Formats: sequence, structure tokens, C-alpha cells
Amino acid sequence: MEASGKLTSWEKVKEVLRIAYTLPFVLASVVGVAFALTIRQELLISALIPVVVLFLALFVNFSNDYFDHKSGVDKLRFSYYEDKDLKKEIASLFNQKVFWSGNALDRGIITDAQGRTLMILLAVGAVLLAIPIVLYAGWLAIGLGLIGLALAFFYTAPPINLGARGLGEVDVMLSFTMMAFFSYFVIVQVFSWPMLLLSMAIGFGAMLMRLSDEAPGYPSHVAKGENNLLVRFGIDNIAKIETVIIAAIYICVLGAVVLEPFFVIVFLALPIGVKAIRTMRTDTSRLRLWRPIPQYLKQTVSIEILAIIALIARTVWTSL
Repeated sequence: MEASGKLTSWEKVKEVLRIAYTLPFVLASVVGVAFALTIRQELLISALIPVVVLFLALFVNFSNDYFDHKSGVDKLRFSYYEDKDLKKEIASLFNQKVFWSGNALDRGIITDAQGRTLMILLAVGAVLLAIPIVLYAGWLAIGLGLIGLALAFFYTAPPINLGARGLGEVDVMLSFTMMAFFSYFVIVQVFSWPMLLLSMAIGFGAMLMRLSDEAPGYPSHVAKGENNLLVRFGIDNIAKIETVIIAAIYICVLGAVVLEPFFVIVFLALPIGVKAIRTMRTDTSRLRLWRPIPQYLKQTVSIEILAIIALIARTVWTSL
């Protein structure tokens, strides 16, 4: 691995904060905000919610890295970098301007003490930015914020460590569902089945992203005694598990379409997932577990963007 001194300032920030990886988080909240704005024009709160989610996403990503560094699972997982040919093959699959190359703490880019300070600053930043939202929504916002922080922190933090107990993927699914749905609900405080179903589709999409991301590290999870979904059911069953999750995504989308026909364009993301599954079933190369990762990220982001487009189209149509 490259020494931290060889990295530019931007590269260090990218590796520590994994800014590009916050995109699905922020877009999930934007979907909820966009839906809410079709009902109520609360512009300040609508602008603040994605910013708070950004800080929460940065906190999630880095706190996970910190505790994976402490457990040693990331260091073991990224030992594949010793194989230079494999490293080049993997790098060819990803955009190197945004691709995370390994745990920044393991690589010495940031120290443990700096990491603890950074986590505190990110959490405090999220709390301060959320004050106007709390003043607007009251105890609802406080309760949701505490749940969100708990799900984020204890994904890898001991003694709970949900990711190592077979609940990490469920944690991710619930977190993204909540991010999308409650970004809507905090603003309007009116229940919506289409918004809930769409939020669940985004949640299952994020669950699939997490599952595919942890697949290449399967041996390290086993070695460290982590009992995630793939360890429970076996890496050989990954294609079956991913097929079930993709079915769940688009069953939720179908339900949303029945209630809000404009969401039909979200089905344009379906071929991305189908292609990834086909790759998992037919690829026999050593990159088999790596190839679907950017595809599932693309699928979830596409679902979110298409949902936003659908909401804009519905708003334009109803205004004619």
C-alpha cells in the first residue's frame, strides 16, 4: 500500500472520509425531501436534511473504518494488495478518482487519536446542523436522530457490533429506509404508502450494496469470527441471496407504482441488477465477487435519481 506521504491533500481527504460513498445516503434523503416538497413548501428544513444526512454518512463510513481497524478485519481483508497483478485488475473495475483503496487507519493516513477526534467532530456537526430540524419537528426529530446514530455507530462498534452478529445487512436496510422515509415524514408528518414502499426499495438496494461489498472479504470475516449474512448462509449462495434481494426491491417499486404510476420509470434501473446477477452466475474468474460491486452501487443511485425524476415529472404534470 502507498504511504500517506505520497498522497495529495485531496487524496488523503478522499481516503479518510470516503466522500463519494456518501452519495447513496444523501440521495436517499433527497428522495424523501422531494416527495415532501410536492405536499408542503418547507424550503429551509428541506435544504438542511440532506446536509445533516451527509454528516451522518461521513460519520457512518469513518466509524465503521475505525472499528474495523480496531478489530483487524480490514487489514486482513486488504492483504490482497500484496498481489500486485490482482490489485491492478481490481483497480480497473473502479473509478480511481473516487474508489476507496483501503482502511485509512490501517494505512497510517490518520492516527487512532485523530480518528476519535474526527468521529466526535462529525457527530457534533450533525447534531448542530439538526437543531433547526428539531425545533421544527420536536421530539420526533430527536428520537429519529438518536436511532440513526445508534444504527450507524453500533454497526461495527463493540460490544454490540451488529455487522459481526449477522444483523449488519438488516441494519443497513433499515437505516436507508429510515433516511428516505423520515426525510419526508419529518417535513409533512403525514403517512404515505408510496413513500414507504419507495423507501424500502432504496433500503433493500443499500442492503445489496453492503452484501456485495463484504463478499470479497469473506475469508477475513470468517477468520475474525464475524457472523455476517454471507458467513451464515455461505459464499456459494451469494447469487441466490442477491436474487431474493433484487426481487424484494422491485416488488416494493411495483407497489409504489400501483399507488403512484409516475414511479414506473424507476424500473429503468432493473437491467443493472439483472446484469450483476448474471455476472455472479456466469463469471468464474477471480474477480467474480468484485465485478458486481459498482453495478449494485449504480443500481441504488439510479433508483434514487429516477425516483426524483418521477416526482418532478408528476409535479409538472399536475401543474399543467
